[in-house]
Amino acid sequence: MYKQITGTQIRAARALLEWSQQKLGEEASLSQSPIASMEKDVKKSRESTVRLVIKTLEEAGIEFINRPDGMIGVLLLPNSSALDEQIDENKHHTGHSSNP
Repeated sequence: MYKQITGTQIRAARALLEWSQQKLGEEASLSQSPIASMEKDVKKSRESTVRLVIKTLEEAGIEFINRPDGMIGVLLLPNSSALDEQIDENKHHTGHSSNP
């Protein structure tokens, strides 16, 4: 059995990574169409496609949360390259550096 995720979690994961549907498709070696369909109704997607998308997002630093109490969520892990890129981008825009 694969992890149960929702289309909303996939969209949230993309947002954290600043990825478009096209980019996620490219990273997962899929077209944009199955990504869009999965985000609308993940239950109608092929299990192998869902597994591939989950694997791709997790390798990019995403952690999916599905607790027994019904809480769902998405985390961007601190050691991910996507998070490092966002921090660097924010420093560039604000002119701030973490170095004193």
